[in-house]
Parts: sequence; C-alpha cells; structure tokens
Amino acid sequence: MVKVGFIVEGTADFIILKSDKFQNLLKYELEIETDESLIKIARSRSRLKKNFESLVKNLQKQNTDYIFTLVDQDDKEKQKKNKGYSLPDCPIFVVNEIQYFQNNKNYIFQENSFVIMTREMEAWFLVDNNLNLNYDGNPEEILNPSVIVGKQLDTSSHVKIANKLKDRFSLVRASENSRSAKRFIDRLKEIANKN
Repeated sequence: MVKVGFIVEGTADFIILKSDKFQNLLKYELEIETDESLIKIARSRSRLKKNFESLVKNLQKQNTDYIFTLVDQDDKEKQKKNKGYSLPDCPIFVVNEIQYFQNNKNYIFQENSFVIMTREMEAWFLVDNNLNLNYDGNPEEILNPSVIVGKQLDTSSHVKIANKLKDRFSLVRASENSRSAKRFIDRLKEIANKN
C-alpha cells in the first residue's frame, strides 16, 4: 500500500479528510494507507506558507510516499476590500507562493508532492448531488460557497458545516461536477495505480 499524508489549511478540511467516508475510500477502494496522524492542519494560508517546510518534514519522518496540500483559492483580503477581485490563483502561483516564502525557498517540490486547489471545501459540497444543496452558477467561481451552504444548514461555522456533512459527502460524486475535486481524485487514483 502507498502511504499518503495531507496538509490542509483548516479544521473543516481536516474533519472531511479524517471522516470514515473519506478514509474508507482511500483504504478500501484505492488501497491508500493514511490515518488522522498523517493529516496536518496549518490553520491559515499565512501559517501554511510559514510552516510548510516543517509540516512536510514531519510527514516525511512518518515515511509518507506522497504528500497532498489542499489550499483554498479564496483571497480574503481582496474580498474584504471588494476591489479588483479576480478569479482564483492558479495552482502554479500558489505553489510558488508557498515554495519561495522565507525558509521554504530551499525546499524543492518533489515528484511526490501535489497541491490541490479548492474554492473552499464547501464548493465540493455544493456539487455533490446527494447533498441536495441549492446554488446558482459554477461553484468553483462562487466567491464564498460556505455562505451558501451555511445558510441552508443554519450555521456560519465551517467546522459545523463539515461535521454535518462528513458522513454524507462523497469526493467521487463531487468529482463528477467539479474540476478541482476531479483533479484530487485523479491524482489519488494515479498514485494508487503505481503501486
């Protein structure tokens, strides 16, 4: 079995990745070894950049074969200022932003390290048809999908949203309607097939 570690921005992402549903997908369908100890939470984009090298080294010490970093595409500062907000950064920009931040500049992204961009995890919830969430437009272009999901679930907390949906959400179903979810599942399948 291939052993995979994850680095995520926030607790909500951690809740989804450690859920029985996601863990069962990895272990039994893809034959990927992972567990809660292999999911590291940065707590914010700025902390992800600042602590990236140590997060990676920590996972490497646990003998992971591959590392996935999940990064939100949103830009809270531009949203707050509400001026000149453009579509999300492409993955290459974010990889460079993380890689060349202070101490990270000596760390080279290796073949076994992937960055997966999400608008927010809630954009994936929107496109999982079994969750029956209502939305207009392309979820990957909706600025704050968590607001849309939160209104329908009666909470504004990302953590509460994740806890409410973790046992029903399917990455496989989401990948049918989301480019970023498809990239994630395709990469997981790709590394699973190599072993």
